[in-house]
Amino acid sequence: MSPDPAPSRLAAAAPDLYGAVDVGSHTIRVLVAACDAEGTFRPTHHERHVTRLAQGFSRQGSLTDEAAARALTVVRQVAARLRAFPLRALRCGATGVVRKAANGADFIQRIRDATGWPVSILSEEQEALLSLRGMVSVLEPPEGPLVCFDLGGSSTEFSLVDWETRSPLWLGSVFVGAATLTEAFLGDAPVSTERLRKAADHARRILRPAVESIRTSLQGRPRCGDKLTLAGTAGTVTTLAAMDARMAHYVPYRINNRILTKTWVAETVRSLGATSLEARRRIVGLEPGREDIILGGAVIVEQILESFDVPHLRVTDAGLLEGLLLDGARAAGSETAPGEPTWRFSRELEETR
Repeated sequence: MSPDPAPSRLAAAAPDLYGAVDVGSHTIRVLVAACDAEGTFRPTHHERHVTRLAQGFSRQGSLTDEAAARALTVVRQVAARLRAFPLRALRCGATGVVRKAANGADFIQRIRDATGWPVSILSEEQEALLSLRGMVSVLEPPEGPLVCFDLGGSSTEFSLVDWETRSPLWLGSVFVGAATLTEAFLGDAPVSTERLRKAADHARRILRPAVESIRTSLQGRPRCGDKLTLAGTAGTVTTLAAMDARMAHYVPYRINNRILTKTWVAETVRSLGATSLEARRRIVGLEPGREDIILGGAVIVEQILESFDVPHLRVTDAGLLEGLLLDGARAAGSETAPGEPTWRFSRELEETR
């Protein structure tokens, strides 16, 4: 998508600004937010760019030259625009596929050389923690134990959360995501029933250790018998929510706390599996550039719902990107209470995908 207009005007109106860049396996996302004296954050600038950084990774275990070049072109353009903002802090992190790639460190150095950003490869634990920090900043209080997941292009992070302290009781990551599952099993569209079954079996097998660890961690804890609340974030989950809402014009804050039922997700998996890429592009709410990997992501969401045996999940647009920004603000000395930031959203920043 194109960036928000007139960043210099926004920057001049909000001197206390913080920025974050999430270099993901499928998408690069950018956020600038102003923090007032009460510790309230107001987003003032959003960008998202589909780069398909994970494309070709499963065949060679490295980022391809073409994928890296696409991402580097985007980060150079983003860096040029961010210079218009007097940022007090910028936090930039790369995730899943960069973490796994044999040439991931070299790619990060190329970003540093091109932009001057203090970019780093996030560990599995860091990614899960930062994603959790972003999610709990907007989630409504859960009815029972809370499990959060961040489903990216190549990995999925899980956290079991103590809501009272907003802190993790268990963290983990598995290497399965929308892009990698698609590349391994779902390259055709429409896809055969057999390939769809194999993709689901593979996702369930990769997810199993995390699911079992969370169930073990729940045993013996207070309220462990209460109904579990499942919450998800990142591109697949928010796109599914936008599709469910038939949201032609994507509005991030309207996604927060939206409910997706297991029945709807299962029906959507079957429908997407029987649909061509061209037909998927016409689906209201489906982000352009995600039509090829949305089925892979939806399969993973369905398997997460099945594995935890819950009837629905709660969606948040806020996740890793917001967690990066909040972490950078805290490190720079923002006055907001740790773990308890508040957000104020504006119609001026309703985002077009």
